[in-house]
Amino acid sequence: MRQIALPLDELRGGASSSLIITESNAAAFAGLSSAAGWAKRCAILTGPARSGKTLMARYFSGQNGTVIDEAEASSDETLFNAWNRAQESGVPLLLISRWQPAEWNIALPDLQSRLGAAMLLEIAPPDDEMIEQLLQKQLADRGAAISIDALSYVKRRIERSYVAIERFARSANAMALSENAPVNLALVKKVLEG
Repeated sequence: MRQIALPLDELRGGASSSLIITESNAAAFAGLSSAAGWAKRCAILTGPARSGKTLMARYFSGQNGTVIDEAEASSDETLFNAWNRAQESGVPLLLISRWQPAEWNIALPDLQSRLGAAMLLEIAPPDDEMIEQLLQKQLADRGAAISIDALSYVKRRIERSYVAIERFARSANAMALSENAPVNLALVKKVLEG
C-alpha cells in the first residue's frame, strides 16, 4: 500500500534545533563565543542562505548580546545608533546578513568605516561532514533515516549548498513516504536524478 505524501513537510514538533559545528562554521562559532574580546564590540556574521546564522544568533543573544538580523535592510540610522549603544553599554552587537558589508547600501561614510572595523565572521559552504550531519538531522527531524551507502552516495553528488541539502531532505522524505520505502541508495538515486 502506498502512502500519499501531502505537501505538509513541516518538521516534527520535537525537531532538534541544535547547531552542527564543522570546519564550515567553526571559526564563526568561535568568534561568537569570544564576544568579550571583540575590539569594537561589534561583529558581522555572514553566510549562505540556510547556513545556521539564525541558530548562531540565538546562541549569541543568550550570551547577553544584541542581534540585528538582515542588517543590510536596516536604515543607516538604526545601525549607527546600535553601534553607538554597543560602545557605550559594552554589550556586544551582532549584525547578521547573507552579504558582506561592502555590498550593503550604506550612505553614511562614518557608518561604513565603523562596519569596516567590525569583526567579520563568515560561514563557508558546507563541507563533507556538514553535509552528512545535516542530511541525517534533517531526515531524522522528519521521521526518516538514511542508509550509510545512500548517505555516502549523496554526499559525493549533491550541490554544495545548505539550500540544496534541505531541498534534498524534503524530497527524499516525501518520496520515501509516497513509496512506503526507506531512504536507501535506490531512492536517493531517484531523488538526485529527478
